[in-house]
Amino acid sequence: MASSLMLLSPAQVAGNWTFYLQGAEQDACTVKLKKDRTFSAQARCLHAWLGRTPTTWSPTPDGILLIAKDGTQSLFLALREAGLYEGAVDGAKTLIMKRAHIQSVN
Repeated sequence: MASSLMLLSPAQVAGNWTFYLQGAEQDACTVKLKKDRTFSAQARCLHAWLGRTPTTWSPTPDGILLIAKDGTQSLFLALREAGLYEGAVDGAKTLIMKRAHIQSVN
């Protein structure tokens, strides 16, 4: 049976998200994805895993692209279930992006 994936709007994705390497949730950081497809200042924490800090993001039908300042893709995070995305970093490591349930991040 075929299924269609729906492209989420930036407003639907915007909010607080927790990022961590699979198996290392204790090293998590929370980043706000803004409706204008930018990040809160906390996005600096992603540099350790990606080798650079993404400046924008874009929803796709099957995930989210994190995009570097020069416009190149920093990472594709595949949709696993509502509020949960995963992407491969450093070969065998998996970066998790999970919807955070907190009020706000400055």
